[in-house]
Amino acid sequence: MYKWDFLYPGGSLNYVFRIPPFLVLPGLSISIRRIITRLCSFPLLILDDFGMERGTEYGLEQVYNVIDSRYRSGKPLIVTTNLTLEELQNPEDTAHARIYDHLTEMCTPVRITGENFRKAKAREKMEQLKTLLNRKESL
Repeated sequence: MYKWDFLYPGGSLNYVFRIPPFLVLPGLSISIRRIITRLCSFPLLILDDFGMERGTEYGLEQVYNVIDSRYRSGKPLIVTTNLTLEELQNPEDTAHARIYDHLTEMCTPVRITGENFRKAKAREKMEQLKTLLNRKESL
């Protein structure tokens, strides 16, 4: 398992703002501009689990708008993703290419390796369940 953290040097961590799920829903164009403006006002923006957003054309456009606004403002951005560097360098279409090009220009990739802690936790819980079930069968 690996994860890429994109780091942009500079700035200080004063605010962390996660993009709300409604950002990628159609029909909210009036408030979207205000949300994007607000996201760009923070000294640092952290996008967690990038690439897991909805793959609709509208959703990708809103993600692009947020990243492009950060790009143009020159403010720092940290992005975590499970996408491989190869996937980021070879996007599936033009919409993804626009986003990934900005990210790879703005940020320095840092590869973090290690065991997937969620899978390890799931294995641990499964073992506990097996132990519990085996005890009940022996009674």
